[in-house]
Amino acid sequence: MIQYAINLCVQVKEFKEKKLMSQIARVKTGIPGLDKMLNGGLPKGRTILLSGPAGGGKTTLATQFIYRGVLDYGDPGIYVTFDESPATVRQNFASYDWKLESLEKENLLALVDGFSMRAGVASKEKYSIRLEIDDLLTTLIALIDELGAERVVIDSLTALALSLESESRIRREILKLSAVMSSLKCTTIVTSEMSQSGEISRYGVEEFMASGVIVLDITEVNQRLMRSIYIRKMRGIDHELVRRPFVLTETGCSVLSTETLYK
Repeated sequence: MIQYAINLCVQVKEFKEKKLMSQIARVKTGIPGLDKMLNGGLPKGRTILLSGPAGGGKTTLATQFIYRGVLDYGDPGIYVTFDESPATVRQNFASYDWKLESLEKENLLALVDGFSMRAGVASKEKYSIRLEIDDLLTTLIALIDELGAERVVIDSLTALALSLESESRIRREILKLSAVMSSLKCTTIVTSEMSQSGEISRYGVEEFMASGVIVLDITEVNQRLMRSIYIRKMRGIDHELVRRPFVLTETGCSVLSTETLYK
């Protein structure tokens, strides 16, 4: 009888957890195959860390999340770039036939220049910020209200952190960013460069400030380098725990959601 009661309690708990997970609103990513791994999409209004090495596809995934969000789901978006100038971002993704500038003109997309100040040159962009968390947050709050933005990308946290003097301040500012973004109710992707040793959290807090962590990687398989993707955590929703091939094509990025990296 005792074991039966224990099993019943476990079943009731699992049922309640699954019911709660099913009630969480989702946001479609616009990345073929990724929503299948997420069993429906990202949890709406949460901050997601997208971590990976150079060349892993972070910027492409993040930009596609914003671009397809506008075109396919009617979600205005904000893209903050610290790694490249907005002009370079527009040029890079024109090769995918992504017309970012036309969405900017329609006030459906804002490209925020965090690169020029970092490079020590004057910005020619409509929106530009200093390398400060407070300036970033002030600008985001105003733009979210102006555009009615539902999606935000900050690319990258690593570049922003390099402007800060000490790791203790970096950790404080990252936690501040997390707290404010959570209150703004936008679905946010924050990119971060993996450390050379492969650690996801370069400063020890990035992984814990986010509700979810998606990891891109480059792995040698049968003497060939292959990109891959896996979901390390995603609070509140059920998701796959499988490493899948991640590919860049002429039209963007996608996940081969029925394949595994190792045969």
